[in-house]
Amino acid sequence: MKKLGLILMSFLVIGAVYAGPAVAEEVYKVKVIKCGVPGTTGDCGFFPPSPLPLDQGDVQTDKKGRVRVALEGAGPNTTFKIYIGSFFIGGGFVQRYPDGFCCRSIGTVTTDADGQFEGPITTPLGAEFVFPLGTSLGQPNFVFTFIPVGGFEQLAYTTGFAVTPKVLSDNN
Repeated sequence: MKKLGLILMSFLVIGAVYAGPAVAEEVYKVKVIKCGVPGTTGDCGFFPPSPLPLDQGDVQTDKKGRVRVALEGAGPNTTFKIYIGSFFIGGGFVQRYPDGFCCRSIGTVTTDADGQFEGPITTPLGAEFVFPLGTSLGQPNFVFTFIPVGGFEQLAYTTGFAVTPKVLSDNN
């Protein structure tokens, strides 16, 4: 019996080692794309193309309502306000969360000197933004805006997907 117990304990220890740390279950994940890429339509309504760079990014929400943002190669040292709503193709933006009234940001993220950010959205009160349990949003767009020096709030990025042409080389 002692031998069986030791074998069982060994399997439990090995299983715990391979399981790794517990991670909250992801319920929503979407790419971040640059607004107004020339030659496209509908990504950010009638708003002008973003002057800021963006290599890649994503927004994800877990089953506890926590939201995480990751940006790479975005505008350096830039604070982005984040809104949730929907665009009309060729038209404007309609806020959908926290309500339908314009223009209430859910919070901000700030990139470093290399245009990198990874972490939660910070609310206007300085807390981590979390959707209340029971929240349900169909097809939300997370919209990132910024204020250029001496300017007005401008769109930079939104969530969605972009089909980009593949550059062919002589080997293809």
